[in-house]
Amino acid sequence: MDKRFDLDDGIIKFFYKPDKNYSDELENVDDKQQNEFERLSTLELLNQASEAAEKNDFQKAKQLWEIAAKYGNDHAEYCLALCYLEGWDSEVNYNLAFKYFKRSAEKGNFRAEYYLAYCYEFGFGTEINSDLAFEWCQKSAEQDFVYAQYRLAHYYMLNPNLPVAANKTLFWFNKAAEQDYIPAIHMLGICYLNGIGDIKNFEKAIIFFQKAAENRYYPSIYKLGECYENGFGVIQDINKAIEFYQQASDGDYAEAQYKLAEFYENGKYLQQDFQKAVELYKQSAENEYPPAQNAYGWCFVVGKIVKQNMYEAVRWFKRAAKQGNMRAQYNLAICYEEGKGVLQDVDKAFYWHKLAAEQGDDRAQLHLGWAYMVGNGVKIDGFESFKWLKLSAEQGNSQAYTDLGYCYANSIGTKKDLQQAFNWYLKSAELNNLMAIYNVGCCYRHGDGVKKDTIKAIEWYQKGADLGSVDCMVSLAFMYEYGKGIKKDLEKAIEFYKLAYQNGEQSAQFMLDRKKIKKFIKKNVKVWFQIYYNSIFKLIWEQKCFRLYL
Repeated sequence: MDKRFDLDDGIIKFFYKPDKNYSDELENVDDKQQNEFERLSTLELLNQASEAAEKNDFQKAKQLWEIAAKYGNDHAEYCLALCYLEGWDSEVNYNLAFKYFKRSAEKGNFRAEYYLAYCYEFGFGTEINSDLAFEWCQKSAEQDFVYAQYRLAHYYMLNPNLPVAANKTLFWFNKAAEQDYIPAIHMLGICYLNGIGDIKNFEKAIIFFQKAAENRYYPSIYKLGECYENGFGVIQDINKAIEFYQQASDGDYAEAQYKLAEFYENGKYLQQDFQKAVELYKQSAENEYPPAQNAYGWCFVVGKIVKQNMYEAVRWFKRAAKQGNMRAQYNLAICYEEGKGVLQDVDKAFYWHKLAAEQGDDRAQLHLGWAYMVGNGVKIDGFESFKWLKLSAEQGNSQAYTDLGYCYANSIGTKKDLQQAFNWYLKSAELNNLMAIYNVGCCYRHGDGVKKDTIKAIEWYQKGADLGSVDCMVSLAFMYEYGKGIKKDLEKAIEFYKLAYQNGEQSAQFMLDRKKIKKFIKKNVKVWFQIYYNSIFKLIWEQKCFRLYL
């Protein structure tokens, strides 16, 4: 594995030289130009331009290409287009780049055909047109241009509904692989590993990955690690997997760095080491791997190894979010929503929540539902609120269950249906969602969507109170105070009011400050003190005994 594969090898830098001989004389040249360039043939112009380009003298190269391009030379037109595309001795000008690529491609220049497809695909100097991009890429591929063959295979792979897409994908990757194009060899491994059409063959995948790995192609080295980790086409061998991951990581391959970081963080296969984990997250993040950028950002949120710094967290979340990382988009949205590490901005929060929600993040879908419900960064829209909450609930988000129940109970985006509301509350309550537990208790207490049952109401309130729900504590206190479905017990009521206040419910203090409650407390304070004293004495005695046994 002495030879290291260079992804950029041959993409542009060897395209200056023409592939065929041209006429020795320029055609259709007026007398003035003929006198000036009478010693130069088309081939000489192109060769001199190529030599100048190799020396990075693009000013001279461009002048020579312009002369040859005036007389319709397709290679000169192609090279001139590259000048405008890359900004060599001129401002970047996509319109002129497209113009010259098109002229050259229409003369059958296979490189220009490939770049013209590129312009149509990404909208450089023209409107995006996927059909024309495909058409020109195919023309170039049919002329045996390896990069076009590789790209065409990707077109078919990304559009599986096209006729015989699976066969065409394999065909064009194979054509590129026959020219020893290493990324194509790797992609054949991917096709057989993941399955394309009805074809899945782990053993063949291993063969292609090994061939690419011999050329130090780190994506294939990483994939070999995955195969050994999971036993795909080989006997599972974690040590070998880690060896391959480490080799790819040493080659600065971001996915391998991220994978090892996860192992070190979670203590999976490797001894837990947060220091190494964070170092690897950083390396991977700096190599622009979005999941690592999100993970490294989170290190700054919680202060893992690095000093807690929300501004730095936001910086990394942004980098990942802009690359489309769903989790980073959600995290960034929360930062904007709460004003952490960035100025609070509900509009930006909505924007990033929406992007994450559209990718299927259930938490972002939940927040988007809330935004539409209350008008946070967007106009209030009950139907949109219901839609996003339902999508979140369908993914198992327990809070979304509760909020969907709220929509059914209050006719938000849907017809009022108290039974449906109760069903969603119950589903969430069974997952210990405190708000849902409280709502289920209320439904049983008032008979909303279910038969009235104060005993069950108290059971749910008690469960919620035990889990820390202040709403349940206050409700229990009220029922004990007035004997609603349970024996009246003012002492118990005071106990739950106090518990609610201690857990941050300010309204409970108002309940305790009422004349009736104060009078009861004053009357029973001596009895309570004796009970308290006895319990403390008992605790101290038990601790002394415990120490004696030690």
